[in-house]
Amino acid sequence: MITTTVETFFDSIRDRDIESYNDYWAELKPQTESAAFKRYLFAFMSVHTSWKNNCKGYNAIKQFNKWTLEKGEQLELWNYDADKLWQKITKTRVGMQNNRTDFIGLFNDTFWDSPSDYLSRNSGEGWSEWRDRLAKKILGLGKAKTSFAIEMLYPTEAKVVCMDTHLFQIYGLNQTKDAKKYETLEADWIERSEKRGLAPYMARCLYWDKNQNRKNSRYWSKVLEA
Repeated sequence: MITTTVETFFDSIRDRDIESYNDYWAELKPQTESAAFKRYLFAFMSVHTSWKNNCKGYNAIKQFNKWTLEKGEQLELWNYDADKLWQKITKTRVGMQNNRTDFIGLFNDTFWDSPSDYLSRNSGEGWSEWRDRLAKKILGLGKAKTSFAIEMLYPTEAKVVCMDTHLFQIYGLNQTKDAKKYETLEADWIERSEKRGLAPYMARCLYWDKNQNRKNSRYWSKVLEA
């Protein structure tokens, strides 16, 4: 792997950037089960799409009470209205509406059966162990997007990284061809973040936002504020 670009980026991080990102994202840390559930919804809508479509798709489904069923309405074996959810996703034109409906609907049922599984690690469980356990349980997210959900749940604490296409590229690698190097790249990113004194996710946000020529994350993250 090539680390020149990564080294240059971490050297460029200013103390005031760390402070402002920490302050903002600490405020965005979800405090309720519903808020945490919505972070997972955002992660589902981030699969194979642009950040703009990610936000558009999330906005369409974030009021999840509009597509979930009350106990008395459950005439089926699941707790969501598949037609309503499918329509909401389809209208946004973000794509993959069939898979998204199935995956999000299934996740809705499993999450609310046992929210604690998806909100925090087991006693003595490491961050990557938790991530890997969830990635096996959650259909439709995979390792990277499960990491993204955890990053949004614990923005200034999580020790996992959504190693997406963009991060693979700055290491000079291809996400598909070099998928087996995920943990190696993740460990490198975490180590560099710790040396620079910020959370791995804060470093990732800084990198992504700089790439978009933005001074902060709010051009996309504002959808998580409400």
